[in-house]
Amino acid sequence: MILSENQTKVLLAGIKSSRVSEVNGMSHVEGYDIRAMLIRVFGYGGWSEIAQLPTELLYEQETTTRAGKAAYKVAYRASRRLVIDDCTYDGSAVGESIMPDFKRGDAHDMAIKTAETQALKRCAINLGDQFGLSLYRNGSTAPLVRKLADGSEIAEVVEQ
Repeated sequence: MILSENQTKVLLAGIKSSRVSEVNGMSHVEGYDIRAMLIRVFGYGGWSEIAQLPTELLYEQETTTRAGKAAYKVAYRASRRLVIDDCTYDGSAVGESIMPDFKRGDAHDMAIKTAETQALKRCAINLGDQFGLSLYRNGSTAPLVRKLADGSEIAEVVEQ
């Protein structure tokens, strides 16, 4: 994959803190934001996502909601591949959902979407800080990848 100077500049910039949220004490970038950044950097049609394996149901079990009502808890595992030009990045994740029993189908839908989105995020993290890599350093938004071996480096944070 050959990147333009502008693509490299964006990828080397630190992620804007406004793109990061906190979920259960962990820094997090939303799946829609990851997709939007892939489009910004690589363009429409410049990247694709492929299912590596069929998304697999791990379990479905009866449970109750916090209010004590009948519910279902389901989990799926997804493996995805992100393709950009001749480069591929693989990732897997598990998504879980609990819904009242009358929304059993929605529980499956949510768990599938969560697993597939999380797997795509695992793929994209290989592209660096704009996809959340620096967040693994205690939630830091400062660039972790500041310079490439070819001498490319970040001069300032790019507004996205």
